[in-house]
Amino acid sequence: MNLPSRIYLTGFMASGKSTVGPLLAREVGYRFIDLDAFVEAREGQPLAGLFASGGEAAFRSAERAALEETTRMARVVVSTGGGTLANEANLQTALGAGVVVHLRAPEPLVLRRLRRGRLRPLLLDAHGERLTGAALEARVQELLAARAPFYARAHLTVDSTAAPPRAVARTLVRTLAAQFPS
Repeated sequence: MNLPSRIYLTGFMASGKSTVGPLLAREVGYRFIDLDAFVEAREGQPLAGLFASGGEAAFRSAERAALEETTRMARVVVSTGGGTLANEANLQTALGAGVVVHLRAPEPLVLRRLRRGRLRPLLLDAHGERLTGAALEARVQELLAARAPFYARAHLTVDSTAAPPRAVARTLVRTLAAQFPS
């Protein structure tokens, strides 16, 4: 089966990119790259440190460089951060280098996952505390609204919660093979 050499997963935080991505990579025999982890390794510090030392701009610059590096790799599934491809230059880079798949999850499920999941720099208040309640919901809705037009431009959109993650990965393999034959 010949598939695109680079598959980029995009979608909002907690949409399943880091869960489906490794399963998809395993299904097709590709290497999995979590772009956030790749940035941390390249920069020698956690994302929170990048945000703390240089703000979101420093993180986005490092993220852009890491994304560019993935375009020179072959046979990879890249899980991008929720905001990576919500930038025109980054989106154009990914669209031109491979196939972009938007993993969509319903907002109520995203909120449940974010309430119990790891800390995310964009979901902290001015004091560095985790947003909760109405403040969290408002921030998620704000970010989703800003990112939705970018996500809509993906080659494919898949509901990442329509089936168990392994089934979503297998469906993606079949869909990619059918829509992007070599």
